[in-house]
Amino acid sequence: MSQTPPKPSATSESEPAPTYVGRPMDRIDGRLKVTGAARYAAEFEVPGIAHGVLVQSTIARGRVIDLDTKAAERAAGVLAVITFQNLPAMPLPSVPPAGTAVPLLSGEIVHSGQNIAVVVAETLEQAQDAAAAIDVEYSTQQPDADMERLLDRGFVPNTAIRPGRSQRGDFKGTVDSAPTKVQQIYRTPTEHHNPMEPHATMALWNGDKLTVYDATQGVSNTAQNLAEIFQLAPEDVHVVNPFVGGGFGCKGQSWPHTPLAALAARITKRPVKLVLTRRQMFTSVGHRPPTRQENSYAAKRDGHLVAVKHVAYSHTSQTDEFMEPTGAPVNIMYSCANVEIEHRLVRVNVGAPTYARAPGEASGSFGQETAMDELAVALNMDPVDLRMRNYAEIDESSGHPWSSKSLSECYDLGAQRFGWSRRSARPSTGRSRTSAT
Repeated sequence: MSQTPPKPSATSESEPAPTYVGRPMDRIDGRLKVTGAARYAAEFEVPGIAHGVLVQSTIARGRVIDLDTKAAERAAGVLAVITFQNLPAMPLPSVPPAGTAVPLLSGEIVHSGQNIAVVVAETLEQAQDAAAAIDVEYSTQQPDADMERLLDRGFVPNTAIRPGRSQRGDFKGTVDSAPTKVQQIYRTPTEHHNPMEPHATMALWNGDKLTVYDATQGVSNTAQNLAEIFQLAPEDVHVVNPFVGGGFGCKGQSWPHTPLAALAARITKRPVKLVLTRRQMFTSVGHRPPTRQENSYAAKRDGHLVAVKHVAYSHTSQTDEFMEPTGAPVNIMYSCANVEIEHRLVRVNVGAPTYARAPGEASGSFGQETAMDELAVALNMDPVDLRMRNYAEIDESSGHPWSSKSLSECYDLGAQRFGWSRRSARPSTGRSRTSAT
């Protein structure tokens, strides 16, 4: 494997520009990865490393009324047992997710898998053994777990990244007069990232300077988070992560285990490694929330859209307001003068949701495109033809032109490759087949 991609050959003005599409290319870091020379967050060699293990709640809602750590503290090799009862005061950071970034704030449990303690020991096995010896007694409450039962509690979030509500034109004044309408509810489930490399942190202090090896795509966010939590100058926090073993959104920001590892290192005066288990990955570092999308599409008989409404519900945790922006593609994909979009959040007893690949666009496109397919059936029109009749030549949510757009060419090429003209137009009469060629 070469260490650099091939250079394009020189061309004259009359020669076509070189293209890399469809050509194999060596990755610059390929040799390091396939030979095991690439170092991930948990693989750096730090002398005197101790090991941290998280203890997490086994209930989704309630309160810890007794946390017996005596056996764990007496166990062989244990250096510290940190709980909300002996946690030093730490300020909330400003970097999202602020509601979840400071761990172990109290004994109140708001989701299953919430961190309630961390055990630090000389070896991983000793830390695991001591963590298992901690006896926790809870006062439990019935958790709010089903978003669909709590839709009346939905609220429009206050978010600057994507607006919770947007509108152009007059949906209400237009929809009733349209001759063809589709009104449906579409749902998507919870999805978890779980990349091959689990989240991991190694933290070490040199006086008041903190170095953290962390499995994160957001080294700047993580550094700012740690600086604010431990009240350090930004230049005194160094976050290192040369390689990421998959992320898909969950490694875009800091999570509670990272400041916990740094705190454990400060308390024990030892470097500390803390690696999430595969099970903990499901409760500790976010997920794509489920969505309920109420879509109303209205069109003229010739297929031109006259009104579109998208009302989406998704769940969020008790401590943050993460919105899955399913209305993002609805706002720009097709030409329509009257569009109304609203996102509503429902608080349930889950860990904080977060970005997943194509946040909003992935789940929102499912609801939007399914509605368009159903509208095509109602109009007795080819689904591709319907889309071309509503082709957006500009971004109608802003009035700005596209920097580039080749969607119509994609429709044409896709129709040719899939043999679209030979398909049965009646729904549910086709069967997908895998070609051997």
